[in-house]
Amino acid sequence: MHFRTFLVATALAGGVAELRTQPPVLFTESATTLGKGVMHLGLGFEYLTKTVSSTDDIPSSLFRVLMGSVRHGVADNVNFDLLWRGGLFAGFENGKRYFDWGDLSIWTTINFFPETERSPAVAIRTGIKLPNTRFTPSKLGNNQTDYHTQVLVSRWFGTTEIRTALGFSIVGDPYTAASQDDLYSLQIAATIGVGEDDRVFAELYGRTGYYDHDDKLVSRIGFIGSTSFMTWSAYGLVRLAGTNRDFASAFECSETWSVGMYFHKELHLDL
Repeated sequence: MHFRTFLVATALAGGVAELRTQPPVLFTESATTLGKGVMHLGLGFEYLTKTVSSTDDIPSSLFRVLMGSVRHGVADNVNFDLLWRGGLFAGFENGKRYFDWGDLSIWTTINFFPETERSPAVAIRTGIKLPNTRFTPSKLGNNQTDYHTQVLVSRWFGTTEIRTALGFSIVGDPYTAASQDDLYSLQIAATIGVGEDDRVFAELYGRTGYYDHDDKLVSRIGFIGSTSFMTWSAYGLVRLAGTNRDFASAFECSETWSVGMYFHKELHLDL
């Protein structure tokens, strides 16, 4: 197999120590888990668009509504996450509109080495994406289950957190049964606090694979604010490299730009 040069990702995000994980607005996850009995409930929306020239088979805009997440610390070092991409409203340059249900993803994060004064936290994160979204007629899904695994490394320096993630994904081919594409991703992240509870962030995420249009590099920036009731995030994304085409679905790091907001609430369960 011929390996392309990995697209390298660098991220900046703000944070305070007691908010060690984040709602799913960043691709780069922290290796630190929530802790037993802690739950995060999230809800948000996102608008995505990309320039599509001389083609009517690729959506040029997508509105994700009621994106949801449930993140639960089932043990001191284990997270169990349910992430839903929301209801999807796709628009095409020829004026057609389609709706579909977003895919549900199930993730588990296991922290094998907690952070110490001399060493970072190290975790393994694995997940599957269920085929809830159809490939036809709007090309928003691939009708197959996808598998993802990541090695996460993170470390705090005061109010700044450094994150890295190396990922491997097996994505099903929507055209051919029992055929797939292998994707590799590499990310680096830093988190920086601004004020007592607020954060700003920016992120680069890169990936590569077998096909030419697998090579993507995107950057995400935004702000995370906290109130006494909940945490909210506002962010935008810009694609820095890669094409509008994608292997399986319409918007998987192939958008020209996107904006979104996400709200999440932390709960402590008596177990």
